[in-house]
Amino acid sequence: MFNPDNLPDSLLTLRQNADAPEVFEVELNCLDQIKQFYDELECHLVLYPYSRKIVSKRYHFTPFEEYIRDIANRHRSAYRPISEKMNKTFGLILGGTIALFFAKFKLDDLFSVESVVSVFGAYLLGKDLWTDIDHFLINATKNYRFRYTDAYYYYELERNTTLAQYSHFARQQRYGKQQLLPQKLDFIENSNSQTVRMLFKTKDWKNSTETSAHILSLRFSPKILDLLHDEGFMLGVKWSFNRQRRLSCQHFEVFQSLHKQTPGSINEEGVWNDNAFFYRQTTTFGRLKYFASSGMVNREKSLIDYKTL
Repeated sequence: MFNPDNLPDSLLTLRQNADAPEVFEVELNCLDQIKQFYDELECHLVLYPYSRKIVSKRYHFTPFEEYIRDIANRHRSAYRPISEKMNKTFGLILGGTIALFFAKFKLDDLFSVESVVSVFGAYLLGKDLWTDIDHFLINATKNYRFRYTDAYYYYELERNTTLAQYSHFARQQRYGKQQLLPQKLDFIENSNSQTVRMLFKTKDWKNSTETSAHILSLRFSPKILDLLHDEGFMLGVKWSFNRQRRLSCQHFEVFQSLHKQTPGSINEEGVWNDNAFFYRQTTTFGRLKYFASSGMVNREKSLIDYKTL
């Protein structure tokens, strides 16, 4: 298994496309080692150009930006929204409590209109109330080792269609190598930055002999390429190597960024360190997360391989 002392070089490659210089290909590496020990791989990317003339509308994470916009416009997409279960569960618990109250104290009225309306009203109230409870728990525990965390992913892959298999084959021909789609996904666009969060199942490349795979492309407007190179950008990457247990999941999380083409990381005090990475050992139980340990490691060889023309 990976630890802070044995991480392989070049976990991720950012490579400028020779045929289309405005496109940067993003590839995951070391897939053969990852699938030996882990059930899931999470990869989060955030891009923030330093030039104030470059806003988020001038570049795109493809194909995920299109997938999310298709969903927002109610078009068919490769992904679908993940339904929120906790609010429904809390609504059912509240509605069930009201139903039990009628069963114990007003048995004759259990199936009356008043009872049915009360139970249904309690269910709807519980769904809305859980949103406030959810936010309260996130804020109340954010400074503790044992925290209730926000949901990372809001979309999941639609898999079982024949057309999806043809699309997967076509993508391999298009990019000339293995191409992976995450099982779960989120995409965040702010005024100056964009973030994509991806969760991959290692079983998706269990039978593959390739050690790397294409995961997305960064497409810039050709007019801003010189600005991008001259003034620089920050590309932040988070990897999380996950091992599933019966009721929990163990995570080895690694953070490194490119700051004006220099690899490094920010420590817990917000200070930038050249040629270093930050790591965390955590365990999750659903959305409950325990932060066991963390640290900063100096490392001359970068985890991000940046290749320009």
